[in-house]
Amino acid sequence: MKKKLLTAACLLALGSTAFASEEVQDRHGFYGHVGLYGLELDSYWDSDRTLSGGLGLGWFFNKNVALEVEYNYFDEISNNAINADTDIENTALNLLLNDTSWIGSTTTYPFLKVGYGELSDKYGVYGSDLEDGYYKVGVGVQHFATDNVYLRAGLDLLDSGDLGDHKVWYLSYGYFFGDTVKSGTAPAPKPVEKAKDSDGDGVLDANDQCPGTPAGAAVDANGCPLDSDNDGVYDYQDACPGTAPGVQVDEKGCEVKVAEEVVVDMRLNFDTNKYEIKPEMVAEIAKVAEFLRQYPDVNAEIQGHTDSVGSSAYNQGLSERRANSVKDYLVSNFGIDASRLTAKGYGEEQPIADNSTEEGRALNRRAEAHAETMTTK
Repeated sequence: MKKKLLTAACLLALGSTAFASEEVQDRHGFYGHVGLYGLELDSYWDSDRTLSGGLGLGWFFNKNVALEVEYNYFDEISNNAINADTDIENTALNLLLNDTSWIGSTTTYPFLKVGYGELSDKYGVYGSDLEDGYYKVGVGVQHFATDNVYLRAGLDLLDSGDLGDHKVWYLSYGYFFGDTVKSGTAPAPKPVEKAKDSDGDGVLDANDQCPGTPAGAAVDANGCPLDSDNDGVYDYQDACPGTAPGVQVDEKGCEVKVAEEVVVDMRLNFDTNKYEIKPEMVAEIAKVAEFLRQYPDVNAEIQGHTDSVGSSAYNQGLSERRANSVKDYLVSNFGIDASRLTAKGYGEEQPIADNSTEEGRALNRRAEAHAETMTTK
């Protein structure tokens, strides 16, 4: 079987297609190989030579430097001293230095190999000493039959120190998966592509600064959608074209109506612990009624407040009664729809003057009207 494998490898080398005349300038990329390996342990170990298979995987950094890992499995190695057999695994990391200038060929050239590895006695016939690591130096020849297919032959010397020197010879077949750079190789002409207008807006893709415009959208010379009123919303999305300059718009391009709270000038100040409407308050309440009649779509909140005299719980209830008394007066005496009014008490939490003085407390015993109007921004 081993003779057949060796014969097939030689026939493959002889029958490979010759390289093109261009010289190989460089290589870089992944490669792998399989082959026939022979192991000869140092005479100290009193063993027979053996043949077996192996493989390697590596990477060409360029045509002269490669790094690879290598694995062999040698079976039925005889230890003649004790008349026993074992299997040995050989694992190594190798640095290959290829000299493609020495003999003037980039397809067939010698190489130097240096590395480090370990032997593993699977059945312990030789003892643990054999399994110490070794340093490797090797020489060989590599031939690229094509840009990808190559053959390699070589001899490695394994230095195990005091445990002796071993030898591994091999003949392997490999395949290079990377890129080969040659001199004089003209790049393949690129196919001429027809100019495209992928989004169908009348502007070719090469000039289109806004690719993917929706079908039917009006665009400018750069292929970008138009915004005729400059409101930040493209014409094809603008539900309100012709918006006046400077007007704030929503995502549909329409004017934004913003609610603005207005405090109606109503000066109502209650007596201590009172919430009844006094005659002098009527003119102030009338201002609120007039405002609400002027803006029929506007609602108002009547707010009641107190000074800090008394408990906060009592003052909360008192502020609510003050707010309700103003609300009821607007409904009963001015005909304002009750649905447009909300009464809310804020107790003593929002003073507008100092509660430590009588004058300040008088100002805090008040009611206010807050209304929301819709304005265009």
